[in-house]
Amino acid sequence: MSRTVKNPDERRSEIIDIAEELFLEKGYEQTAVSDIVKKVGVAQGTFYYYFKSKGEVLNAVIDRHIEEIRVGLETIAARDDLSAIEKIVGFSTFLLKFNKDRKNLFDYIHEDRNAHLHLKFENAIPPVMIPLFGQIIKAGVSERIFNTKYPMEAALVIINSKLVLFERTYGLEGILGGPEERFNAAIDFIERILGAKPGIFKEYGLIRGREL
Repeated sequence: MSRTVKNPDERRSEIIDIAEELFLEKGYEQTAVSDIVKKVGVAQGTFYYYFKSKGEVLNAVIDRHIEEIRVGLETIAARDDLSAIEKIVGFSTFLLKFNKDRKNLFDYIHEDRNAHLHLKFENAIPPVMIPLFGQIIKAGVSERIFNTKYPMEAALVIINSKLVLFERTYGLEGILGGPEERFNAAIDFIERILGAKPGIFKEYGLIRGREL
């Protein structure tokens, strides 16, 4: 039986698809290059034509995820049928589902030994989110939901405060409150930064488990 010949872009994309599928199913460490090529149905040399290593294909998976996040958030931000606050809740819901669907992979990326991967993801997402978030805040000011003179700066502070409250506790868990208390603190801070009515995010369904 003759082997199917695909154009290079299609073949590369197929290898990334299968690699991501196996990373999510088996875990990155448990997936070998031989597993990937077997499922794709190509020779091992074909893999190495496109990628120097399993780590390089993981980087390609991460790049794809960053692009998916960008497209997803831009789609929400562009919707005319949502208010500014509904768009912010939509951002939160989208990102939470995105992370849950790829939990195995993100758990690996966020391990201490993979700081370079975590840093890549961490550095790539804010430049995508902040301009979109700032535009939504600006729209919320026009809608009289928010009251701030600095929409883009508010977006910067909010995105970074989320990072501090939920990811960088600096070993101070005994002094800081637990996840629930930190979540409530984050919502309080965000409402104050935006000049929003206290409790407005919970009115729109932003509760623990659908956090910003």
